[in-house]
Amino acid sequence: MSKVLCLLLALSVYPTMSNSKTKINLEDYINSFSWDKRIVMLITKEKDIHFINETDHFFKRNSCENEARNLKYIRIVGDDINKYIIPDRYKNKYGIWLIGYDGGDKSYSKDNSLLTEIHNIIDTMAIRKIEMTAENKKCD
Repeated sequence: MSKVLCLLLALSVYPTMSNSKTKINLEDYINSFSWDKRIVMLITKEKDIHFINETDHFFKRNSCENEARNLKYIRIVGDDINKYIIPDRYKNKYGIWLIGYDGGDKSYSKDNSLLTEIHNIIDTMAIRKIEMTAENKKCD
């Protein structure tokens, strides 16, 4: 009888354990970069190929400028969204966010239009102005 009870208990626990994948808390992940990195976060559907490619290309093309502004790229595409616990402020929304050192959203666009202004937006921030006066690195 006890063997049957143990077997039933094991069978009821196993599916719970095997299906429980640890999700990343997106808020905590963003906060892990606080006061060290600004973040550009892309959340989009897999089918938005142009949007994805344009954003990826922006980070490759502007690597020096992005590095000078301490930009971290977080890319959440398609089913990747299931790997995260999504905060309410991003739930059911797609687009690009600029997130500041403090973890707060500084700008958002539903398309790639933010990419054309992102460096200007950052360069008007008070901390960035201090960074620029101390910065020796120049990008070509």
